[in-house]
Amino acid sequence: MRKYSVILFLFILTYNNSQAQTDHFIKVVHKHFNWGARIGFNATSISSFRAYQDGIDISGNAINRVGFQCALFSRTNFGKFFLQPDFSYHLTKEEYRLSLPAGTDMATEQEHFSDVTLEKSSQSANAAMLIGYNIVKSDAYIFNFYAGPNFVWNYANKYKTDELFDNRDSQYKLNLVTGVSANISYLYFDFRCEINLPTKNDIHFAEIKSIPDYLKDITIRESKNILSFSVGMMF
Repeated sequence: MRKYSVILFLFILTYNNSQAQTDHFIKVVHKHFNWGARIGFNATSISSFRAYQDGIDISGNAINRVGFQCALFSRTNFGKFFLQPDFSYHLTKEEYRLSLPAGTDMATEQEHFSDVTLEKSSQSANAAMLIGYNIVKSDAYIFNFYAGPNFVWNYANKYKTDELFDNRDSQYKLNLVTGVSANISYLYFDFRCEINLPTKNDIHFAEIKSIPDYLKDITIRESKNILSFSVGMMF
């Protein structure tokens, strides 16, 4: 009898604790203002890529690499709609494989090429203003979609071949962000796509001060978006 009494007591204690957490989260869901933090990874999605040197097509291929992100955000609720300022740090990575002209065989008059791998990493600060709609907003679950403009300050680029060279010139641009997020209790999940505007971007290596001479005549033209997934907490 004592054994069953202990089991019943533990069950009631666990239930009451769970109910208290649920009740507290219900208050969070129905608050007018929320805030939170998230951390996760991103990946550059390159849809088209061409590279040229003195008008010669030297395109190899572009490889997407996984990067890192972290963010702070707040949310002001208006019924099922919300307004969410979002401030984040991004480290994105890409890799280009190029075929550079290495001279002509005088006997066969055949052009020779040498393969070069160029790694790029970029650091940026982002400030987005998102407008969202809660498709599901129950006592312990939230699911929504959102979209809005994203201001990007790209303040550092690093390129690496056989040597490392930096480009510290600041670049500013305005992109579009769209995505979905979900809450399970306080746990927050976010999946988003950052759409680059304009859709095609040119990188002129001649503008990079510390770049080696044999790369200065290269222009890369690419179209890319950034996909990201992060996990955090919302209060």
